[in-house]
Amino acid sequence: MALHVNQWYRVKSSGQYCRIQRIPSASDPAVSAPLADENTRGFELALEWFSPAGGQPGTWTKRVMIMDVKKALGLLREPTAEDQEVISRIKNVAASLPITSASRDGEFTWRL
Repeated sequence: MALHVNQWYRVKSSGQYCRIQRIPSASDPAVSAPLADENTRGFELALEWFSPAGGQPGTWTKRVMIMDVKKALGLLREPTAEDQEVISRIKNVAASLPITSASRDGEFTWRL
């Protein structure tokens, strides 16, 4: 599977979704790639990560994170037709959601 910039993915069997913002070089973040796959070395993923918020249907929490490509390939999957409806709803509110935390491979660097 290849991961593409500006594409949406579902986090395996969870109700979480993410969008790949960029695929920057780990050594020079000014350099980026349009896609990453299992052969990509020296790049990371910059993600917007959306999780259901507080058990209330239709509400979302937005986080940002940097993740290793190999780790992301193990966690993310292509969205199904069912997922597209949810992704469409997230897209409608994504810009208005505040960022609640930032992390690098699961280690929080900032929290609201």
